[in-house]
Amino acid sequence: MDSIYLNIIIKMAAAFCILLIYINLSGKGSLAPISALDQVGNVVLGAIIGGPLYNPSISVYLLVSAASAWAGLLLLVRYLTFKRNMVKNIVDGNSIQLIKNGQLLSDNFSQAKLSVRDFIMLLHQRGYPTLNDLKNVWFEYNGQMTVVKKGDTDMATVVIESSSIAETNLENIGFNKEWLIEQITQQGYELDDIFLAEWHDNRLWIYPKQKME
Repeated sequence: MDSIYLNIIIKMAAAFCILLIYINLSGKGSLAPISALDQVGNVVLGAIIGGPLYNPSISVYLLVSAASAWAGLLLLVRYLTFKRNMVKNIVDGNSIQLIKNGQLLSDNFSQAKLSVRDFIMLLHQRGYPTLNDLKNVWFEYNGQMTVVKKGDTDMATVVIESSSIAETNLENIGFNKEWLIEQITQQGYELDDIFLAEWHDNRLWIYPKQKME
């Protein structure tokens, strides 16, 4: 067999193994990326693997080293964003509210780096012909929009995630950390016991961590 074809086959086998390991370690979420970093990371990983396949001057060792290093960095970031909300806020950012109770929050458009024209286009693409029909709109950290129409039930707001208080979300609904601690104490919980808590319909809904038996 020609050495060029053999080189390609070996690289393809190595790349397949790296992708298989990466997908298994990162979870199925890596196949349907939620955040912008996931999307860009997957594109770069594909380019690192795809580019050297047909380039005989790039060795298998270099391909494996570069792809493994990038995949390892992505896995590290995913782990830190899962374990630390502060890291997730830095990497992914927060949802930005653009319409609140039917009023445009014009100052938040610059924070979201979104022009009015793009905002209107995104709404039209989702089937909302006029702003007058909308009650609340958030620009999410993955570039999508969450929309609540007038007359619809409001979306729940996450205030605790993996025992960490989502202070920005808490401020958006008009409460503070002291109030939240008091509420969870009244329900018989401590912050470390809570996996998820959300505020909805004027009530705090708490979902505790499941203890291993």
